[in-house]
Amino acid sequence: MKFKVLSIIAPSKAAKLAIEVFSKPHFKKLREREKEFLQNTNIVRLQNDPEDIILYESGDPNGKPVLMVHGWDSNPGSMSGIVRGLAQKGYHVYVLNVPAHGISKLKSTNMIETSKLIIKILEKFESIGEFSFVTHSFGSGAVSFALMQSGIKVDKLAFITSPDKILDIFYDFKNTIGLGNKAYKYMLKFSEQKFQRKFEDMQISNALQKANFNQLLLIHDVDDKILPYSNSLSIHEKVKERSKIVSTKGKGHYRILWDEQVIQEIVDFL
Repeated sequence: MKFKVLSIIAPSKAAKLAIEVFSKPHFKKLREREKEFLQNTNIVRLQNDPEDIILYESGDPNGKPVLMVHGWDSNPGSMSGIVRGLAQKGYHVYVLNVPAHGISKLKSTNMIETSKLIIKILEKFESIGEFSFVTHSFGSGAVSFALMQSGIKVDKLAFITSPDKILDIFYDFKNTIGLGNKAYKYMLKFSEQKFQRKFEDMQISNALQKANFNQLLLIHDVDDKILPYSNSLSIHEKVKERSKIVSTKGKGHYRILWDEQVIQEIVDFL
């Protein structure tokens, strides 16, 4: 109701408030298995402004490097089932603590800001060889934009659910909060100014066409209610010469991260 009324009397103000809400993750209570990982895993900090880049490190320091990026409203511990599977196979795994999530002190972030941190990580660790990635949801988009922007060569990408058109996410958010059409246009305008790019340039499938990677594994549940399965289909269609899509059913958007078959699929792929 607040956004519906504000959209009528002050659409520009409504747009700015909507961006503020959109950029702030919701805190979710940690699961016990997430707590265990976060409390018992080595933390690496890379100097950065306004806050250090926070990475959780596991596995064999001499193993092939893998960088993992969790989803929105989540935390590094959400990836711990996959971390365990990769560490047991001798990989050197880093999990990014996305800004404004987990132990980060920041209050807001977005996909473009996170992509810039991923570029910094790759540049910092360039000497240890080509990274592979395992990502979930928001993390898949951030990695795609990082690879497009940087041109850095990486090995394999395993995306567990992914958005495609970022504009679709904004439109869903508009409808969820009841933002008026005029205010929504302002929201898009202000966001483009902040991101310094047009929304037509913010599409994961297009970004991956320009990215320098060897192979892509897309894992997506056909019943995903957060990000429709059609997103991964669209991505696969654009890069099918380098991609493989695996569909699941009944594993949802979050449970899929802990599914043993999914974990094994990723381990075998990498």
